[in-house]
Amino acid sequence: MGKLRVANLRYLSREDFRVLTAIEMGMKNHELVPGPLVAQIANVRAGGVHKMLRELCKHRLCAYERGKHYDGYRLTNMGYDYLALKVLASRDVVGSVGSQIGVGKESDIYVVADNLGNPMCMKLHRLGRTSFRKLKEKRDYHKHRSRVSWLYLSRLSATKEFAYMKALHDRGFPVPRPVDYSRHCVIMELVKGYPLCNVHEVEDVPQLYSDLMDLIVKLANHGVIHSDFNEFNIMIDESAKPIVIDFPQMVSTSHENARMYFNRDVKCIQDFFRRKFGYESELHPDFDTDIEKEYSLDTEVSASGYSREIKEFDDNYREDKVDEQLEDEDSENDSETEEEEESEIQEKIPDEEVSEMKQSVDTLCKDLKEDTNIKNLCQEEEEDDTEVAEEGVCPPEEQVIDNSDIQSTKSGRHSRKKKTRDVNDEARLALVKQLAKAREVRQQAEKKGEEVPSLDDLIDDSMSDICSMLSFSTTASTIPPEEVKRRMAKDLDKRDKRQISKKNLRVKGEANAYRRIKKQNEDTIKDSSGWDDY
Repeated sequence: MGKLRVANLRYLSREDFRVLTAIEMGMKNHELVPGPLVAQIANVRAGGVHKMLRELCKHRLCAYERGKHYDGYRLTNMGYDYLALKVLASRDVVGSVGSQIGVGKESDIYVVADNLGNPMCMKLHRLGRTSFRKLKEKRDYHKHRSRVSWLYLSRLSATKEFAYMKALHDRGFPVPRPVDYSRHCVIMELVKGYPLCNVHEVEDVPQLYSDLMDLIVKLANHGVIHSDFNEFNIMIDESAKPIVIDFPQMVSTSHENARMYFNRDVKCIQDFFRRKFGYESELHPDFDTDIEKEYSLDTEVSASGYSREIKEFDDNYREDKVDEQLEDEDSENDSETEEEEESEIQEKIPDEEVSEMKQSVDTLCKDLKEDTNIKNLCQEEEEDDTEVAEEGVCPPEEQVIDNSDIQSTKSGRHSRKKKTRDVNDEARLALVKQLAKAREVRQQAEKKGEEVPSLDDLIDDSMSDICSMLSFSTTASTIPPEEVKRRMAKDLDKRDKRQISKKNLRVKGEANAYRRIKKQNEDTIKDSSGWDDY
């Protein structure tokens, strides 16, 4: 990896940093960035990009390599350090860089100062060292990717650590105060203390043991687990209080291995106190009984183990719960109002006319069943359902229909059935209201001395309204066959495009490494021919 030498930082020009930034941008989709691409991205007015690249390679800020398919440039760790320091210097965060105070398996620690001379701590993440290369087993930075640059993984690690540190510091946890970050570099407060592994004597060992165990439980109550809570990541300040450092490996309490990480942190503290201070205690926290979640810090910082699917499930669960409560309240209110209306109408109708109303209702039901319009509508609905079923059941080679369409068809049938039930209830309520109105009309005719119409004649006049309500509930909607054909053709085109094998792209011209090697071999054979004659 090499040491950080910042002496050349002051001599680099603005164009040099543009070239380094161009290499960084090209490495997003190139393992080695070709020289013409660097020149195109940098777009330096004065030109001479190749001369700048040669100087940068001389100072080991970038490297030129010959690959299997093409040649190009890649950014080194020192060049990445220079880009991060340039940004922090432009923000007036870092004014000078001091000596190295710590080396870890995945980071380097330096003392820095701002423009006013206030000391701070700078942590440079160095993922990709020989001591820390099994990253897929330890972290989830790759996600769906198969290969990622070590520089980009270092950047992800620094971003996560700064997010964890800021969230914990805002909630009063004993962690260093975060200042700023850029790329793989994190600037934080310089802790005035010593690592716990270098401390030989402590005034109150049981109190320190209790503070550390309480800190583990407090982190778990906020939804996160440190996962590397040992004597190397705990600082003891001047007042003998612990301060926790190193957070990239933190996981959520919803992680599948959360209990194992929690118990490992507890065991690390127990083993250290027994080995270092000869102190053993039977009191230790338990993951199942001592954790009471107070705040979802893992949701806020997107900790490992708390995936997007779990978050979406929780949000949908809460929304569904609220919707169900609102629907229950609305249904209760509607049922209460319907019962009140029916009771009021039934109170107005005397017992003498109940039998006559029942007979009229029976006759109406028979007429509705025999009505040809209703039968035709029901037959049309059944035909539509059979057509949808025939269109939906087809082999995958011939038709491809989205699941969303099938789900929408099923939901449409369910909504039509529900609407039919609701409209039928409304029709019954309307029929009772019509009976009450017919009774009032008959009473008014008796008072005026006019001819009293029969109850069946009055109810037959309201048949059109009730039949219209029932016919409205039998309407159905299906997917047009043209839309189904269009979606089928679109999906088949996509499938054909996927099956087409991709041609191997090879760089042509002088940049082709195969052509260059073949030419060199031909020259070697030509020069070595005729040796057997001597």
